[in-house]
Amino acid sequence: MSIRASLISFFIRHTMKKRMSRFEDPAEMRLDQALPGKIPENVSTETVDAGGVPAEWVTIAGVSNDHVMLYLHGGGYVFGGPDSHRDLAWRLAKECGIRVLVADYRLAPEHPFPGAVDDATACYRWLLAEGYIADNLVVAGDSAGGGLSVALMVNLRNLGLPLPKAAVLISPWTDLSGSGESMKTNADADPMLAPAAIDRFARYYLGDRDPQAPLASPVFADLSALPPMFVLVGSTEVLLSDSERLVERVNEAGGKASLDIWPRMPHVFPLLAGLIPEGRKAVSDIGEFVRGALGTSA
Repeated sequence: MSIRASLISFFIRHTMKKRMSRFEDPAEMRLDQALPGKIPENVSTETVDAGGVPAEWVTIAGVSNDHVMLYLHGGGYVFGGPDSHRDLAWRLAKECGIRVLVADYRLAPEHPFPGAVDDATACYRWLLAEGYIADNLVVAGDSAGGGLSVALMVNLRNLGLPLPKAAVLISPWTDLSGSGESMKTNADADPMLAPAAIDRFARYYLGDRDPQAPLASPVFADLSALPPMFVLVGSTEVLLSDSERLVERVNEAGGKASLDIWPRMPHVFPLLAGLIPEGRKAVSDIGEFVRGALGTSA
């Protein structure tokens, strides 16, 4: 773990962990959510209506216009959006060599489950309607967006729609019931999230719905016949078990999922690619996986 990463983890622990566990007003969490970082001059953004869902294209000069990553942001289904993930989006576009579409799906508690699943599905349908081939599409997401990415693929399979070529999941939240062992073992070690925060986000999103519903907590879904997945997570995260069980169950179902556990990295550390070398390396690893899956050149 680099010195810079250690300092940032220390800062996160002492500024965000309590706030994430105790917040009452979702609007408060939506303030000042954009991460620092200047977008390079060769990066362009464009707001579009993606099948009734607001979304933002992030394009970098020279990348393929035929291949797309549909990115589903994190934020506990309560906050987050294109502005909070723009810095990561352009880095992914660069390393993967493709366009990135960041979906601005509806947030809870105003729009509870299954609103996010419906919006993600609408965005994907829109890409197909725009002429993009499923084999040229990748789905990706972090935290809640990582779990949403899996739920999207399960929903697409159930609907009989063509599936994306692959998926990238960063610290995915796949179990809203909080039954993973790491919810206990990593409760103190995780510098950002505590079980109380996970429970609070789940209640905002689910209301009185079953926390183990397959499209809410896809670790409990039928995970057969899904695309290859690349999963990244930190070793001290409370959501570590969400990644471990997901990968195990995908592989048990005959699929292909790989797990990359990063020692002591904070939740969704690739978001910090502009600040820490581990984040940049992770984005590079994602690029290598996506290029290999799509068969695009480096």
